[in-house]
Amino acid sequence: MSLVCSCGKLDKKLNHKYDCDKLSGVHKFVYEPIVVSNDCNCIVSGKVKYLKDCKTVALVYYGDGVCDNVATKIICENGNCFDKDENPIKSFEYYIDCNGNNITDGFVSQGELEDLSDPSTGPQP
Repeated sequence: MSLVCSCGKLDKKLNHKYDCDKLSGVHKFVYEPIVVSNDCNCIVSGKVKYLKDCKTVALVYYGDGVCDNVATKIICENGNCFDKDENPIKSFEYYIDCNGNNITDGFVSQGELEDLSDPSTGPQP
């Protein structure tokens, strides 16, 4: 998904512009490709950024290629996800469903928002 407009914001990680005026609510953008392993039918790598009002509200890292069905959710404060030493401000690991589903850019549902807010779980594919 690539959105372009006069008030777009360039995001180095997303490598394209998104239109802040046209995004209402929370949207997610894949900024490192999602990889689903055929061996375990699970997402094993990839990164997703969640944005609201042109600020990052969360990041989800889906691993480094291992079939362990674990993702890391980083909750951001005022658009900042990391402290001065590059450590996540708030980070939680959670288990993801291994159902072969992928993740795509787009609007975030109410259920997914609730999963982002819950420290014991996170967004599911």
